[in-house]
Amino acid sequence: MKKLLAVVLAAVILTAALAGCSGSADVNATADTEKTTTTTTTTTRTTEDINTTFKEASTGTVYPALNKDADGDYPYRLSTYTTYYDVKNSTRTKNIDNAVSKLDNLLIPDGSTFSFNQTVGKRTVLAGYEEAKVVEGDEFVDGLGGGICQVSSTVFQAALRANLNITVRACHSLEISYVPLGADATVQWNSQDFQFKNNSGTDIRMSITAENGTMTCSIYAKEDIDIGDVEIKVSKNGSEYVLTRTVNGEVNYTTYSKYSKAKTTTTTKKAAAR
Repeated sequence: MKKLLAVVLAAVILTAALAGCSGSADVNATADTEKTTTTTTTTTRTTEDINTTFKEASTGTVYPALNKDADGDYPYRLSTYTTYYDVKNSTRTKNIDNAVSKLDNLLIPDGSTFSFNQTVGKRTVLAGYEEAKVVEGDEFVDGLGGGICQVSSTVFQAALRANLNITVRACHSLEISYVPLGADATVQWNSQDFQFKNNSGTDIRMSITAENGTMTCSIYAKEDIDIGDVEIKVSKNGSEYVLTRTVNGEVNYTTYSKYSKAKTTTTTKKAAAR
């Protein structure tokens, strides 16, 4: 009997020991599992936040891509126009330089259409654009690509003076200062473009520079053509600004603009480039 009790007692002790080992193994396994499944998530901003941009409209007509021609011979200057900007505003200056780099030496063949948006492209962080003041409703707010509307407006004025066919143009909603009121051309990616058609009868090349606060756009032609006696005039009719282009005494282009005064506010928002 004593031997039987001794055997039973030994079996109980052995079973308890094995159960203790199993419990320790489970705890360690749980700890190891927690270590292997714990992760750290980081987010890097590689493009503009979708919440900071306006919803895109559907793309209109897509025109053939325009190429650069830095080496071609375009000896005849048709027009030139200059605007000025604050070079100390570093982000706005960078945006201007970025857009200008896409347009300088751009060849626009006879009969082709120039689209600012399709040539310059979408204004994004990856494309090198930064935040600067843009127009949103009745406020100037921070938005990607602020400053490029001065580029489009400068090109607009050069194209006007070259007697080119302006096909798409719109004014800002607020008053701006880098061109006379009624003489601007606003752009916003995929919803508001600036376009003109080369109806000159010859290939043309755009030359545009932005240095030390001075931006100049000139248009040169491959052949010696007569664009006529071009006169640009902006008049005010009530609250409306009327721009007319007269060539050899006849009006061949008219566009209308209305502006609001900017609302005084300390609120800073995000907006799409204009």
